[in-house]
Amino acid sequence: MDKRTIIVLVLTMAMLFVFQTYFMPKQAPQQPETQTKPAPQGEAPKPAAATDTARTAPGATPPSPAAAQPTDKKAVKTFAVSTPYLDVMLTDLGGGISSVKLKKYKETVKGTEEKELIEDVKPYVYNPAVHQNGSFDRTYFKPDKAGLTVKDSSASITMTGALENGTTLKKTYTFYPDTYTIDVSVEIEESKAQGVLADFAVISDKKDSSYVFKGPFVFDGKSLNQIESIKETQNFNRNYQYTGFDEGFFTFVYIPSEDKKPALSIGKTDKNIPYIRLAPTGNKITGKLYFGPKKTNVLASLNVKAEKIIDFGWFDVIAKPLVWLLDFFNRFTHNYGIDIILLTILIKIIFHPLSVMSFKNMAKMQAVQPEIKKLQEKYKNDKARLNQELMQIYKSRGVNPMSGCLPMLPQIPVFFALYKALSGAIELRHAPFLWWINDLSAPEDLFSFTAMGYTIPIRLLPLIMGVTQVIQQKMTPTSTDPMQQKMMMFMPIVFTFIFWGFPSGLVLYWLVYNVASIAQQYYINRKLKVAR
Repeated sequence: MDKRTIIVLVLTMAMLFVFQTYFMPKQAPQQPETQTKPAPQGEAPKPAAATDTARTAPGATPPSPAAAQPTDKKAVKTFAVSTPYLDVMLTDLGGGISSVKLKKYKETVKGTEEKELIEDVKPYVYNPAVHQNGSFDRTYFKPDKAGLTVKDSSASITMTGALENGTTLKKTYTFYPDTYTIDVSVEIEESKAQGVLADFAVISDKKDSSYVFKGPFVFDGKSLNQIESIKETQNFNRNYQYTGFDEGFFTFVYIPSEDKKPALSIGKTDKNIPYIRLAPTGNKITGKLYFGPKKTNVLASLNVKAEKIIDFGWFDVIAKPLVWLLDFFNRFTHNYGIDIILLTILIKIIFHPLSVMSFKNMAKMQAVQPEIKKLQEKYKNDKARLNQELMQIYKSRGVNPMSGCLPMLPQIPVFFALYKALSGAIELRHAPFLWWINDLSAPEDLFSFTAMGYTIPIRLLPLIMGVTQVIQQKMTPTSTDPMQQKMMMFMPIVFTFIFWGFPSGLVLYWLVYNVASIAQQYYINRKLKVAR
């Protein structure tokens, strides 16, 4: 293996280490709350004029959670709504949504508990209210039904609340049997208040380790604006199609009605919890809520280009075709581990010509090593002359000193794209492969033991991958330089260490790629031997 190939390998490992250590945005865990915490509220602005099509949302500072507690000791009641897709809890305190669980997804691989999207933000993920001599999040609402089970057709619950000043607010939630969406309508019927103000608190997904964007977003019809850092309240006009929160594998989306689309602002509370605030356009807000997976066909069915929420960053253009291929293979195999193996073989076949060219060139490079070593001794004090002589040898023997890097170059973007796909594609969340690999989007755990207070997991795939790295290295023509030989000796150990904490699906990809490379190299070496 020549010096340039070694440099590429070292740079690749450095990129893997830096990416794993610094560029995987891990969201800080939420601090547990000891008391009920409403979504942030501020004073409602005056209703927008009819001609005010770009009026910004309010930027009032939300009060502390203690300021919005109920004024009496009345117990809070909840009302259950069950659909084939969702289990939703409504609360009479403020008439908001206090829980949303996804029936088709579980919290953990081995558990039976349904996936909860908003458990760390209580009591409301959706809390429309008015503010005038009082606040509806301190008012108890009365539902027209004690609960609801949705089976064959849509059904609604209307919650009504009233303040002492005579203001009456109705909140209507409509649920469907065949979708993750909820239609919402909030209307002031008798009002001495200024208008409707709706807040959305961030949903929580702390149990999933996902190395993709998490946070609020706004889609303007062309591009998705991901709000990665909220230093101060950001105001938006009404030229948007939807807004919401991204939580890695899952998302919450609010789609406003087109006729009276409210302006919005995005900010954070004093506890750094992000929120989205809708500015009033009158006495009514209507729209659609989506609580569900980031699945392309499901999001596309919302008809607002919601599939744009699935974004793999810089590697999006590669990651999405990879996910599509995995889904295509899965139609026949029903096992994403097998699909990753098939995808790896396909990638290896595509880049086979580059590999053949590289192996042949490395064989030529090994053949001229004795001459190169003599030139290095002869011109060790004259680098310019040494380079001239080396170029002459390369030209006369048909050696391309850069071709040894060719198979590695296309592998790098594919690797990082697959990393992004495994970290954010809902299809791979909790996807099993073999009996001990039950989640391809997370590191495997064959077993673990405790030493000096630390739990040390034992993972089989990285160990096997390290062995294949050694075998592949033995079959590759090596440099005569002792320093390079020592570097290559430690490569498998370093790769095993780096891959130890990677998702098992990614380790499987690299392992299969190594095995395919070993078979390919064995075949090419035999052909070259016959040719000689």
